Amino acid sequence: MVGLRYWVLPALALAGACSKQPEAPAKPAQLTFHEVMKDHVDKNADELWDMSNKAIGSKAGIDPAKMDDASWAALADKADAVQKAALMIVSMDPIVVVKPGVKISDEGEVGGHTGAMVQARVDKDPQHLRDMAQILATHMTGLATALRAHDASKAGPLIDQLDGVCEDCHLDYWYPDQKELVNKYRNATS
Repeated sequence: MVGLRYWVLPALALAGACSKQPEAPAKPAQLTFHEVMKDHVDKNADELWDMSNKAIGSKAGIDPAKMDDASWAALADKADAVQKAALMIVSMDPIVVVKPGVKISDEGEVGGHTGAMVQARVDKDPQHLRDMAQILATHMTGLATALRAHDASKAGPLIDQLDGVCEDCHLDYWYPDQKELVNKYRNATS
């Protein structure tokens, strides 16, 4: 009888372990707006600009002669990465600018703003930020399409316009005190 008890207990433990429902995988923590911008949008946009600058021709556009299939594909992949990151922002609800204790890029510098200041501006109209992110996503979709078609006449201007698309959002949320000055400059040069 003693031997039976040593066999039954492990069998019962095994049966109990097998009958437990598997735990649902933990939902990954949502990235903050700052993390998406820094690690996905900015990183890939900067790499896209660096790569495309190597293909600038004498007429200030992309020179197809300086591109090969791998270059076109690499640029399109960067455009896709920025587009995907922009769509991450579009789907954020709520939009959390930064984790507690984390500083944004120009925080602490003269004219710099804190994450709390940016969060306050986002909280006033989070849908506007999502709309701006959608504009970026749409822009990048067009750019990726032009790059995959090896269409320098379309891709070049879209790369040039990317800075303005980014800057429009930055002026609303990061540097609103500079918006009037930038708009005066834009109007003077157009």
